[in-house]
Order: sequence, then structure tokens, then C-alpha cells
Amino acid sequence: MTDQHVQPQDVGAPLAIDRLLRPLRNAFRYAAVAMLVLMLTLPALQVVLRQIFQAPFIGSEELTRFMLIGVVFTALPYVVASGTNIRMEEVLIMLSERTRSLFAAAISLTAVLGFGIAGMAVMVATLANLDNATPTLGIPYWIFFSAALFGFVLAAVESAVQLWKALKGHPPYVRFSDEISDEPEPHIT
Repeated sequence: MTDQHVQPQDVGAPLAIDRLLRPLRNAFRYAAVAMLVLMLTLPALQVVLRQIFQAPFIGSEELTRFMLIGVVFTALPYVVASGTNIRMEEVLIMLSERTRSLFAAAISLTAVLGFGIAGMAVMVATLANLDNATPTLGIPYWIFFSAALFGFVLAAVESAVQLWKALKGHPPYVRFSDEISDEPEPHIT
């Protein structure tokens, strides 16, 4: 490994679609971080309330589960856009450039279909449960399911953007400016 600085893969001006989606991507990222902080704070708060004040926070477990679901689905579009989901690049790099391009388009297309179908299923489940709520806190199910619905829909949009990029020959993934480090990227051979 050398000590030279490796430039990020997406050096250059971002594409118009990436500039358009940037505010939405950032909103989802910050919402996921806020939910993660809340999810980690709630059990600690419950311990303090029980041990020091002998007054448990009724429903903290339910709210923590809600935050866990929210974190997973709110972070999903970020994972898709940045390409940090599980990929088998070790296999793909052994293929020709043309075959890799075909696989990139096929993977993006199946992701659009998969996330779109999942989003539709969540929407159907939400509409079927409009009058239901969680047992302890009474959180309406439409709020409970909203993170999954918006997460799947935006993940489908991100996958459609990647499909368009694959067909146009652009790098499929985005990097956020606060993720770019001065540290050299590892080179694994």
C-alpha cells in the first residue's frame, strides 16, 4: 500500500439529478441520525427513571421499537444511493466492462421493481389499518408504517436514478461531502 492520496471516485461536478435529490437525501440522513439518537437514549432514560425516580416511562419499549423501524427504513435510501449495501463486487470485477454494465442495469432494474412492490405492499397494509394503533402509546399504524413507505419509495427512486446512470455510463453511487476523508482509501488486491 502506498502513502499517496487516493481521490474519491466521484470527483467532478455532480449530475443534475444528484443536485436535485441532495436536499431529500440529507433530510432522510439527518432524520435517521435523530431517530438513532432517540432510539439509544430511550433505554438509558428508562433505566434512570426506574432506578433513581422509581417511575418507569410507560411505553418506552414500544417507542424504541418504533425508532428502530424508523432508523432502518429512513436510512435505506441513503444506503442505496451511496452503494453501501451488500454487493458482490469481487465477482463483478472479474467480468468484462460490457458485462458489468449489463449487470449494473439489471441490478438497478430489479431494485426498482423490488422496492416499488415493497412500497405498494406497505401502502396497502397502511390503508387496511388506518383505524388501528399500537397498544401502549396509541401510535396510529399509518404513522408507524410511514417510515417504511417513504423509505421504500425513495429507495425505488434512488434505484431508478442508478438505472439511468448505468444506462448513460455514469458512476452509480453518490458520496456526501462530509464523508470524504483525507485518509487514503485502502487498496485491496
